[in-house]
Amino acid sequence: MEISTVPAVFVRALLHGATLKGCDIEAALEQLDISREVVDGARARIPAAQYSALVDLISAELNDEYCGLVEQPSRPGTFALICYACIHAPTLGAFIERATPFHSVTTDCSVTSVEVVDGIAHYVFAPLGDDSEPQRLLVLSFLAIIHRLASWLIGQNIPLESASFAHPRPEHAAAYNLLYRAPIHFSRNRNCISFSANYLDAPIVRSEADLEAFLKIPGAQLMASPDERNSHVAKVTQLIKPSVADEFPDFEWVASQLHSTTGTLRRRLREEGTSYQQLKDDLRRDTAIYNLNRGVMSIEEVAESIGFSEPTSFFRAFKRWTGVTPRAYTAREKKS
Repeated sequence: MEISTVPAVFVRALLHGATLKGCDIEAALEQLDISREVVDGARARIPAAQYSALVDLISAELNDEYCGLVEQPSRPGTFALICYACIHAPTLGAFIERATPFHSVTTDCSVTSVEVVDGIAHYVFAPLGDDSEPQRLLVLSFLAIIHRLASWLIGQNIPLESASFAHPRPEHAAAYNLLYRAPIHFSRNRNCISFSANYLDAPIVRSEADLEAFLKIPGAQLMASPDERNSHVAKVTQLIKPSVADEFPDFEWVASQLHSTTGTLRRRLREEGTSYQQLKDDLRRDTAIYNLNRGVMSIEEVAESIGFSEPTSFFRAFKRWTGVTPRAYTAREKKS
């Protein structure tokens, strides 16, 4: 069951870019059954699957892998072409070295490069054009997908030292922590992800057949669902997920199950941009959104599915989490 969600602010940035390129966004929202109230909600979220479908729809209509987020379009298939051209590189560093000039030749809207300083590799992404919300979404998405791709190519998650962005700190900065699980820096002189340069020497362990399967995964899904099986966030979430309809276990029990002390686990979660309370709230929120969006459960049943015996308490909590009421996600409200 895929229950991950994406902040509505990303949807708004996506729609803004698409609108500037002439895309009929209202028709797109109606086709995918996405509520305008949810899209406009300050803290609202939509299921990752819906976001992926919206990206695919806009990309197809605009014939642009970048979905109109920057001035110059990138034809669908460009990213795949670059990957196929470089998949036989012996190491990750060689893959990136080969991919960089391919990127420059196939797109006029951005420049990529890699710098190594004091044992740290910095993968830099520089979109051309003025700073805007759509461009910020492109930067956020592109660097996240590159990190997922690099980790997949060598068969292991690459822990990031940091992720840096040229734009100021946004209101939804917490979403950056969840995407990168690393210290985030804003108002820097460039956009980049940084990791140990040792990973550049890691061998590529994937084949063309593997790549064909990988490229079938929507980019938006890769961005929303990083391969972080070894992260403390993933381990804690897996432990407590069965208890979402009941009372969550106390933090001491969770720490003991992970053979850790409470202090160490609390610090690890903080380093990954979250806390135990936040994980519990996120799990309840995303499960509620998933169940509401399916349209087969009443609001009372959805409340019970995440441990609320009283719908009024559920309404208050849901409004606190998302900025909108549960009814914004029901099929009846969407179609009214």
